[in-house]
Amino acid sequence: MNECELRALLDDLNNTDYPADEMSRLVVTRLARRNIRHRPMLGRLTWQGKTLSPHFWVEVGDYLIDYCARRELGAPAGVLRKSAVEACYSGQEIVIDALPDYLYAVLFKPAPERKAAA
Repeated sequence: MNECELRALLDDLNNTDYPADEMSRLVVTRLARRNIRHRPMLGRLTWQGKTLSPHFWVEVGDYLIDYCARRELGAPAGVLRKSAVEACYSGQEIVIDALPDYLYAVLFKPAPERKAAA
């Protein structure tokens, strides 16, 4: 899967305000539904002398997917080619199961809809 295809599948998640662990669960769910091989990761993100730990992200081939890096540290975020990432990610692969359909439907609502419902 290339960068454009990953962005088309995932970029609307950028309009949500979920923390990194929940965001990774949504990313994993979408990738799993399409049978796309992925690696959920847990570790540390360091950007310009600031460190965020624990931090969650997902890797797909040559790409790193992290929609929370900008919000959390001001680092580049989204679907990023690993070789171009300026931030330092270090961690290990973990298991994150895809959400069942009924729970995904309840949880995935863009930020304005969630705030209006609160």
